[in-house]
Amino acid sequence: MSTCNLMEAVTKGKYRLGRILVEGGADVNERNQDQLTVLMAACQLETNDCERHRKIKLIQTLLENGANPEDLDKSGKTCLHYTRPKSVDVRNVVFRYLKK
Repeated sequence: MSTCNLMEAVTKGKYRLGRILVEGGADVNERNQDQLTVLMAACQLETNDCERHRKIKLIQTLLENGANPEDLDKSGKTCLHYTRPKSVDVRNVVFRYLKK
């Protein structure tokens, strides 16, 4: 499958499809035209309480499959800059992978 399908799935909030694509070998370090990685796109997604665990599971799947949390966008921001202000749980997941 095309890696652009992964970026599209993530930006549309299709968490399960995103995980399936990653597990199927999609490029987890894919970038869009703004140089955002799939991980950055996942971190910036706005979610409600019901979807939060799906978002975290997707982010963990990306990180477990080689997404680089230290990649920079064209303005020098990492995925941590893209996390929602109240997304402490998302930041904690990313921090665990920064320490590896």
